[in-house]
Amino acid sequence: MAIYYVDGEFVSADKAVISVDDLSILRGYGVCDIMRTYKGRPYFLDEHILRLENSSNQVGLSLPWSKTRIKQIILQTLDHNPDIDEANIRIVVTGGSSADFFTPMGNSRLIVMVTPIKKPPESWYLNGVKAITIHQEREVPDAKVISYVQAALALKKAEKQSAVEAIYVNRKNQALEGTTSNLFVFFKDTLVTPDQGVLKGITRKIVLSLGHRFFKVEERALKLEELFKADEVFITGTNKGVVPVVQIDDRIIGLGKPGKNTQIMIQALDRHALDFKETQSSK
Repeated sequence: MAIYYVDGEFVSADKAVISVDDLSILRGYGVCDIMRTYKGRPYFLDEHILRLENSSNQVGLSLPWSKTRIKQIILQTLDHNPDIDEANIRIVVTGGSSADFFTPMGNSRLIVMVTPIKKPPESWYLNGVKAITIHQEREVPDAKVISYVQAALALKKAEKQSAVEAIYVNRKNQALEGTTSNLFVFFKDTLVTPDQGVLKGITRKIVLSLGHRFFKVEERALKLEELFKADEVFITGTNKGVVPVVQIDDRIIGLGKPGKNTQIMIQALDRHALDFKETQSSK
């Protein structure tokens, strides 16, 4: 059984509990982050911790642990789970217990959970996926919060239409991002991704860096009508990597199959991950 870190202790998953008066339970007040490992070591650990800190600042949540201490706890939690080959690492900072069930008291809890990675189907990368659009925006776009109601409802709607992701569209009719992914499009050899009103993922950052090696790159607003006219579309995420999108709502994107530029980005990200794994193997 997996071992989690919960509020100062390492405990088995079946004994991982927090108080019911925690604001994460009562009000959905808390932030989180998720990363993965390669060769048992966290991929972009420092960047994920920095984003966790930024998310906490964005929602006014107390984060009493230093980045160094959080890093130590994450690595210790991995060490407590030697039987898990490649893992997802979920970090949660809760709002803490509240006497009036409403007011934050500055007593946040830190939780680190390590679980085996569940890989997406290979067909996603070979054939591409369908996404839908939904007029919805995050309340605090720059923060990765624990509240999941909006995303859960959007994904249920997507599932009913045989889609794997829902793309948020704002009141200006601009396409933003997916519920758990960032959005990229190609117009010929120009790679475009929205830059405002989105949660800027770590995989997004890597893809932008890699993309500059092969293409012209633009970070800007993306109108919905532009999205439908794109030559290629893909989404990115920690566990997804680069996933081609070949249909959005009832519109076929490009030729209706993963495009050559998207395949270049899939291969570039795979190479980047392989380089990281080789670096870890040499240590």
